[in-house]
Order: sequence, then C-alpha cells, then structure tokens
Amino acid sequence: MTQWVVVGTGALGMQWAQALHDSGEAVSLYVRDSEAAVVRLQTTQNSQVRELSLPRCQSAKDAGADAVWLLFVKAWQLEPLLRQLQGEGLADDATLIVSHNGLGAGEAYLAQQPNWQVYDLVTTHGAWRQNRYHSVLAGLGQSWIGRRQPTACAGTESSASTESSASTESSAGSVSGSEPPHWLDKLAAAWPPLQWDADIEQRRWRKLAVNCAINPLATLAGGVNGVLRSEEARAQIRAICEEIANVNPMLDADELVAEVQQVIRATAGNRCSMLQDIEAQRATEIDYLNGYVCEQGQQRQVFTRVNCEVAERIRQLELKSGVRSLE
Repeated sequence: MTQWVVVGTGALGMQWAQALHDSGEAVSLYVRDSEAAVVRLQTTQNSQVRELSLPRCQSAKDAGADAVWLLFVKAWQLEPLLRQLQGEGLADDATLIVSHNGLGAGEAYLAQQPNWQVYDLVTTHGAWRQNRYHSVLAGLGQSWIGRRQPTACAGTESSASTESSASTESSAGSVSGSEPPHWLDKLAAAWPPLQWDADIEQRRWRKLAVNCAINPLATLAGGVNGVLRSEEARAQIRAICEEIANVNPMLDADELVAEVQQVIRATAGNRCSMLQDIEAQRATEIDYLNGYVCEQGQQRQVFTRVNCEVAERIRQLELKSGVRSLE
C-alpha cells in the first residue's frame, strides 16, 4: 500500500491530503512546528467545512520505503526543505512530487540526487488558507504530472541555466522515463482530472506565463484578478507573454495570451497568492516568475524588459513590507 506524505499545511497540500484520505489512501502530514502525534485540519469546499485528523510524520526517516512525498511549497522554500529532509534520512531513492509556482527552484540541488524519483505536478486548482490549518478551495481546475528530466551538467550550473537545459532537452524530444509510475492511478482517482504528461517541462513553462502575467500585475493593481480585464492590463499581458515566447521559442505568444485571459475570466474574483503574500508580509515567488524570465533573457540575450521591470516593482513592494533586505 502506498504511503502518501503531504509536506506542510499549504492550501493545496491540505486539499490533496483530504482528497487522498477520502479515496481510502494512507496519508500522513509532515510538519515541523508541532509535537502532536495527530494533526487536525479543516478544508472547505462549496461552503462545506470538513475536519480531518492525520497522523504526523515526525521525520523523513520515519516514512516507509514506499512513501510518496507531496511537496506543495513556495518556490523559495523548496531547496531548504529538500536539505532538511535529506538531513533527516530521506531515502536515497525517495519519490517526490513537487508543485510550486515558477521555474528554477532547487534545480542544481535536485540534480545532485540522481537516485531520487522526482515528478512535477502542475495544477490549475485554486485554494487559499483561512488559517494555519484551514484550507478553502477557491476553484476547480485540472492537473498534470510528469517525470522531471535530469540534466548532464546541472551540478555545476546555476539553477536558471539548469532549468533552461532541461527545457531544451524536453522540447527536442529527448525525454526518457516517460512511463507513468505505478501509483499514478491512485493519485488521479483521488482528485480528477489528473493527466500524465511525458513533456511536463513545457506544461510548466505555460503555467509560468500565466503566473507571470496575472500574479504581479494583480498585485501591483492591489485587486482581484478581474482588474486585469482593462485595456492597459491587456497590453502588459501581451508584452509579458511575447517576451516569454521569445525566451522559449517552443511557446506561442497568442496561445499564452488566450490562456491567461481564460484564467482571468475563471478567477475574476480571486486574490492571487502574490497579493496575499505582500499583504501578509511574506516573501513572494517573483524571483522564480518574472525574475526568472528576466534572468533567462539576459543569458540568452533576448529582450525581456517588461518582465524585468515588473519583477523590480514587486521587489520594491517586498522592501517596503520588510520581507526583502537591501543587498
């Protein structure tokens, strides 16, 4: 029987824990700020509040050999978390499902663990935390999962160049290990629709474009996603998507813009995670969103002025809120 270990109490992580538990799977919760043997969660869907009690996984070494780890974390949290788990005795051939906004997080570190079985999950489900242990489902979407592909020189490259190399290999079709894992049917049954994507890297780039267009612009506007239906916002969205398509020629700018506009319509009343982070004086994922695009543009000598400007404006907001210091 597969043992599912959900890391932390992120909004989507709690929803996946509830879904897996409801489908009869064995689920535990890895949290560091609790000594209790059982962690009590609440999840809200369609205004219905449910309570869930899960056993606490106290240390990585306590997880079974067949454990599948679900890491729904902020991009900047990923590498410190991986180091923590490895220090606690995470299995050398551990299975990890990683889901976060943006690209470039923890790439070099992951590449140094060739025996880890790492999968990327991209989802359009929306959720937010009402409090530390209460997740509210904001909207249903769909999810894709695929095997992250190793890169030959990742151990000596920066995280950004590592990600770029992975994307190039994936785009060229040199994808190995494309067979779905044995536990996929259980995960898909827990919260459908979930599809296997042998080229998950391009799916991540498309999600990157959506996040780069919506999150910082809605945050700078200080409003729900629906504020981006203005003509001014449409022009900015177009510029952001065109620059991302220039950085990754496998993408089509028109398709990206259409996808962004569809997400805006579907989430018009939602406050994006970046705006929530700024309001709560938490670090944002801007370095792994527009900041990542800006870095890639500089490396490839591709014009990414709009993404660079947007990233800098969000960093200034972080400075004002005290979550980013002058370097």
